[in-house]
Amino acid sequence: MKWAFLGIGRVTHRMVEAVRAAGHEVVVGAGRDPSKLQDWQDRFEVQDGTTDFNEAIDRSDIDAVYIAFPPSMHSHWAIAALRAGKRVLCEKALALGPEEADEILAVVKETGNVLVDATAFPHHPRSVQMRDVIDGGELGEICRVSVACSVGGILERQDHRSSSAMGGGCLLDLGWYCVYSTAWLTGFEIDTVQSDGTRVTDSNESAWYQVQSIARLKRSKLAALSSRQSVAHRSLIASWDCGYEATGRKWIEIAGTKASLICDDFLRPWDIEKPRFWVHGFDGKARAELGGVGVFQESELVKHVASVGLKKSIEDLELAVTVQRSLAAIEGTLDRP
Repeated sequence: MKWAFLGIGRVTHRMVEAVRAAGHEVVVGAGRDPSKLQDWQDRFEVQDGTTDFNEAIDRSDIDAVYIAFPPSMHSHWAIAALRAGKRVLCEKALALGPEEADEILAVVKETGNVLVDATAFPHHPRSVQMRDVIDGGELGEICRVSVACSVGGILERQDHRSSSAMGGGCLLDLGWYCVYSTAWLTGFEIDTVQSDGTRVTDSNESAWYQVQSIARLKRSKLAALSSRQSVAHRSLIASWDCGYEATGRKWIEIAGTKASLICDDFLRPWDIEKPRFWVHGFDGKARAELGGVGVFQESELVKHVASVGLKKSIEDLELAVTVQRSLAAIEGTLDRP
């Protein structure tokens, strides 16, 4: 497939490599600043560039569009690309809020064109292997889900992540992974939630710097439809921790009545040759599992965009919309007396 990239920020660097590794071509990049755009084209050897986003979308030689803008711009340009008949890969968070996410889903159903959210870890074989362990019942009834995602130095980049109006802040950024991984791996979503957090500044309009949430979970309707087999203990609780202070945390623990599953780099393997996770039994013994050695998960994501059918696309997108609603529910509990 031939791709147009809308946005030329840091997030696109890995995706240029991923598109090419999948055997596809980046044909055109679109950015607002002509000088930065030219630098990006030179660096990644992309021949065509434009500051007119509609021009990039409407090109007859483009099959797919990658939306790499801040979340505040996702719904408008994703919908424009869908209506132009393109397959769309949209960065997370899917939108600023659930209303915009619902609109994207509605346009996918209306146009019959595919949109995939750019959450890459489900496309790694290790993630599928982890989910199989959970669904297989080895962990017993699921009692606890703990996820930590934090990256230091983000705000020093001075990009959209410091602006709540643009969809910045750790909740829509890293909180997305906390909630998404829980729902995708276990089939559970928020029933009730309590949260606390700190903003980037003292202003109530400032983006979230760090957020911790404790959620009681319930079986997702989507999980029931897909016949997921994980079983919840009556005390099932999730703990989600995301922020821009502590660095290098991307781990998850799913603990059950019989065993627990732990992965310390579930978002992306630290070492592509060692994509590991561990199953800890009640007897104190641990088993290391290795899955998907050498797999470049972003390239697998690109291949998925090219091959996925409409029905599967809608199922996956409904999960992303559910995650968007969950993040809105979390934000609704923050700053309360």
